[in-house]
Amino acid sequence: MPYRFATAILLAVVVDAALAGWATGVQAQATQAPPQSAPAAKPPKQAPRWPPDAATLEKQRLEAERLPLFASLDPIDVTITADFKTVQRDRNVTSKKLYPGTFAITTAGTTGAPIPIQLRTRGNVRRNPRLCDFAPLRLELPKDGVKGTIFEDQGGIKLGTHCQGDRLYQQYTLKEYLANRQHNVLTPRSLRVRLANVTYADADPSKKPYTKLGIFYEDADDVAKRMEARELPVPRQMFKYVDQDSLRFMSLFQYMIGNTDYSILTLHNVIILDDVKGVRHTVPYDFDYSGLVNAHYAAVAKGLEITSVTDRLYRGPCMTEAELEKALTPFREKRAELLALPGSIQGLDEGHRKSAEKYLNEFFELIGQPDKAKRTFVTGCKPIAGM
Repeated sequence: MPYRFATAILLAVVVDAALAGWATGVQAQATQAPPQSAPAAKPPKQAPRWPPDAATLEKQRLEAERLPLFASLDPIDVTITADFKTVQRDRNVTSKKLYPGTFAITTAGTTGAPIPIQLRTRGNVRRNPRLCDFAPLRLELPKDGVKGTIFEDQGGIKLGTHCQGDRLYQQYTLKEYLANRQHNVLTPRSLRVRLANVTYADADPSKKPYTKLGIFYEDADDVAKRMEARELPVPRQMFKYVDQDSLRFMSLFQYMIGNTDYSILTLHNVIILDDVKGVRHTVPYDFDYSGLVNAHYAAVAKGLEITSVTDRLYRGPCMTEAELEKALTPFREKRAELLALPGSIQGLDEGHRKSAEKYLNEFFELIGQPDKAKRTFVTGCKPIAGM
């Protein structure tokens, strides 16, 4: 039998069998009760158009810039009420479970009515119960509930907490606030901060309320809007993928405060902002492991050529002398203001103030000596693998 003829017969048999099976299936379905219709699936949430038009960018920028929480540097007073034993028991770093609570804002000495909120623990290292008795928090505020207050237009907001109860940790909080303020002075492309006296009142009325210092942090989405950009939460970033000016600036800032606890490769303590031109800018945050803070629990990551967090290590890209001079310009221009900041932080003990001033002065002494600066950032630069 010719091959093509045999193939045609086989194909006809297969088609007949398939049609017979289909007909049987249709007949069987006809005798069954029609299935109940499943609820229509919700269409996937559409990502906002990027980039938006110029008017939208301007509107978003102005709204973010005018957020009342960051319109002043004066410390604020708030009261948070919750079942803190239950909240603080949740130390799973992947947990986003929310717990009920209330939030009250004190204005001109008068505490307002409690506002229902939800809250949870957050963070990574400071969620470890062996390190912190009290982990950092994230508060979910109802926008209608905080309208007309200093927290207007705030939704989810991060609160840096005291970690432990003794006075030393209050000094750490103030020095971490100082590091953030140094960043704010140098560039608007930074997370704004507001110091707060936070009273923690337990849902159990038999437990006595207590007050500790805390830091409210600007949301990454708001700093992105101020910079007419968007957050780009995409890891595996490398030096060559990001804006070189902002990378050099960030690297010098981290060197100034003695911080090595960050990575653009894993987006550890770094935000990437993608602007309307597609340029990626690096924004560091979370400075409690810096030499400026010098917390006793802070440790150097394995593989780095230093033994203490107070030892400075440059982890940025190697530069030419011309690039270095350009990158150092904002630090030199703001030197007086940066050195005056430790003395402006109310509650910072004299010993901690002096150590912070000394640590910052050491940086400015180095960049004031061209030969030392060149050896550190140009000729002696060693690119760090895995940045």
